[in-house]
Amino acid sequence: GTTDVALAIFDSIRKIHGMEARQRLLLQIAAQLHDCGKYISMGDVAECSYRIIMATEIIGLSTEERKIIANAVRYNTTDFVSYELLKDEETGLDRSQYLLIAKLTAILRLANAMDRSHYQKVKALNVTLKDRILYLVVDSAKDVSLELGLLKDKKEFFEEVFGIRLVMRRKGRR
Repeated sequence: GTTDVALAIFDSIRKIHGMEARQRLLLQIAAQLHDCGKYISMGDVAECSYRIIMATEIIGLSTEERKIIANAVRYNTTDFVSYELLKDEETGLDRSQYLLIAKLTAILRLANAMDRSHYQKVKALNVTLKDRILYLVVDSAKDVSLELGLLKDKKEFFEEVFGIRLVMRRKGRR
């Protein structure tokens, strides 16, 4: 699912993103909670998910970490905002936390798009980083053109955030 794909991407670009185990945990939690708002409103999943996370004490997480997760979940499906806009809305977020939200959002968007059909079409995903190019090779007997199409608009944001190229391929079966 989304969580496995997100963590595979995180692990494969560790050399580039400079994030640690704690940030990996935040990504994992964000991936698990990214759809929680749909149980309240299908029309505004991002905002509802954001509010649920912000209103819920999560054992072992600081308020800052909860804000980071809530924002990554919110911007998973809504336009990412400038640091100034986010800072005004969220008191006490510094630039490094803003950058972390951008990184987690970029990974979450990709992972979510890969899993979007939720039909588990993707049998295996091979994620490899070579010369600042991240290769996502999807192993699937089924047609994954929907997923690859959905990925195109997530790709630009990801490339911008991490400064690497993203190449997606399907390892076909006969």
